[in-house]
Amino acid sequence: MLDKEMAKRLGPLVNNKELWEALKEHLSNLRMLELQGLAVATSEQEMYRKQGKANLLAMLLKLKEQATEAKNRKED
Repeated sequence: MLDKEMAKRLGPLVNNKELWEALKEHLSNLRMLELQGLAVATSEQEMYRKQGKANLLAMLLKLKEQATEAKNRKED
């Protein structure tokens, strides 16, 4: 979970539509390659590594939503 300060620092990246779309496309392509590699993984270790990479890329793809949520979160 992002805090407000980190969300503010990530703002220029996630709020620049052209930059964010290019990064999102690149991350999606990398994730697709990892998922394809997962389908043909020959060892358990390779499978776990590919799953981890795919999950990390999926988290990065959600960065914009996480930053927006963090900025809008009310402090208790």
